[in-house]
Amino acid sequence: MDVAQELGIPVFCFSTFSARFLFLYFSIPKLLEDGQIPYPEGNSNQALHGIPGGEGLFRCKDLPGYWSVEAVANYNPMNFVNQTLATTKSHGLILNTFDELEAPFITNLSKIYKKVYTIGPIHSLLKKSVQTQYEFWKEDHSCLAWLDSQPPRSVMFVSFGSIVKLKSSQLKEFWNGLVNSGKAFLLVLRSDALTEETGEEDEKQKELVIKEIMETKDEGRWVIVNWAPQEKVLRHEAIGGFLTHSGWNSTLESVAVGVPMVCWPQIGDQPSNATWLSKVWKIGVEMEDSHDRCTVESRVRSIMEHEDKKMENAIVELAKRADDRVSKEGTSCRNLQRLIEDIKGFKLN
Repeated sequence: MDVAQELGIPVFCFSTFSARFLFLYFSIPKLLEDGQIPYPEGNSNQALHGIPGGEGLFRCKDLPGYWSVEAVANYNPMNFVNQTLATTKSHGLILNTFDELEAPFITNLSKIYKKVYTIGPIHSLLKKSVQTQYEFWKEDHSCLAWLDSQPPRSVMFVSFGSIVKLKSSQLKEFWNGLVNSGKAFLLVLRSDALTEETGEEDEKQKELVIKEIMETKDEGRWVIVNWAPQEKVLRHEAIGGFLTHSGWNSTLESVAVGVPMVCWPQIGDQPSNATWLSKVWKIGVEMEDSHDRCTVESRVRSIMEHEDKKMENAIVELAKRADDRVSKEGTSCRNLQRLIEDIKGFKLN
């Protein structure tokens, strides 16, 4: 940022996560001043107070970085916070979100940055999927043909993103919960999805879980792929729910097509995404800190049996608003044009 300023080069910052999570960075100095952090080990679910737009909804574990007493003793998380605070020197902030989704936090950030451009959901604004040679994983499109043979809203899509890894014991619980639910499902199981096991017994357990999965008779009720074309899958009429890690891109992709979610957040902005999905927008259910097979089964059933009509209506309404925002006269489309014009208007010193 300093180098760009010295050379007179305009800088625009693009946030890959939500406006809500970005604003948390700016809340940390006040939380430190109030003594709410660092927090005692084991108190990660403790509520945080005094954060505009999220009173009582944020927990210690929602914060960027690690703010327990033990963690802070070993490294300084303020280094990352200060890097983010420095972005206020930029000419503007670009956010992959839209007004109805995060209005309070967009307002908060508009008071901090010179200009804020909300242009989300970006994938909808583009109108088509972008594929490059630099994708993490090769997409397996064979699952789309299987989805074509399934009834509308009958399949649960299961994917934990490109980074999250599972222990073999966790995968076993998810697998049994999905099978026991009696619902059809499409499972994305990356080749590196399981954590590296160190002991001989752990490695043996890992092999047994994989063997159990491969030998379970599917009766055509499920398909497993290494990686799926997620946007196309979520848009498919056979999809009735999404069991997700609650990454921001996955969240927006699901919101845009009106698919309710079962949330199993792990890192970064995922915990607060899951909180807003389940408690604020009310378009999904959270697994909290549990992933046993009974919890998995009940959460999957609750979504796939479409019991909560208020949730169904809420996700449909939010999808309509997302679609409106990326229309030709929508705010996201207009904000993108405004951004382009602002960039074109700059002259290098």
